[in-house]
Amino acid sequence: MKKFITLLAFCGFASFGLAQESQNSGVITYDMIRKLDLKIQENQNPDIANMLPKERKVRKELVFSPSVSLYRNPANGNASDDVVMESASGATISIKMVEAEEFVYYDIQSKKKIEQREFMSRNFLIESGTDTVKWKITGNQKEVLGYSCLEAELVGASKKTVAWFAPTLPIQTGPDGYSGLPGLILSIDIEDGKMTLTASKIEFKPIDSKELAKPKDGKRVTAQEYKKIVDEKTKERQSVSGGATVTIQMEE
Repeated sequence: MKKFITLLAFCGFASFGLAQESQNSGVITYDMIRKLDLKIQENQNPDIANMLPKERKVRKELVFSPSVSLYRNPANGNASDDVVMESASGATISIKMVEAEEFVYYDIQSKKKIEQREFMSRNFLIESGTDTVKWKITGNQKEVLGYSCLEAELVGASKKTVAWFAPTLPIQTGPDGYSGLPGLILSIDIEDGKMTLTASKIEFKPIDSKELAKPKDGKRVTAQEYKKIVDEKTKERQSVSGGATVTIQMEE
């Protein structure tokens, strides 16, 4: 009888070990919501502003292994949002929003990331280290997909950034290059809801190394150089909404 009980205990321990190991790689789907602040020209009907969409929701994926992660658009892509509206005056508004094809590759061990960002139809490669990123764990807790998560605030960020990470999933990575916490980041909130990323699905499975290839298309620039390019070009654009490309066409 004693031998039987001991065997059961050993099998239970082994099963737990396998369960833990199987959670070291997989794919997380995130729902990303951005608040939109679309502008119209001064000579256009002010009523049109009330008809413009207030937010945009798309899906993103984080493919991860114990040593590397890759943040990207879903394999099946995001459909473009084509919104056609008609005002009381008869004006037709056509809005087209297309999610840029971007990648964030993160080497968990070396704490370095490579971002492939698309801006105004051009690709840029930005390589940077994350070893100076600091988080403050607040002690607040909430559940995301059934996982108990702790809240952490990014120290010194220009925009208030709050993350929720799961200590029981000890892979130190997260969406859009956010990392450095002792667990997978399942939710991000930037500027009190101006942009949120929340995990909607986790699929644990083995990942082929080909799915975690480093991005390589684009002009290599530093983070400071890329920010300068974006700041300068943004002033020239008629309408800007986060990372989305927004085109507004007016027809009478």
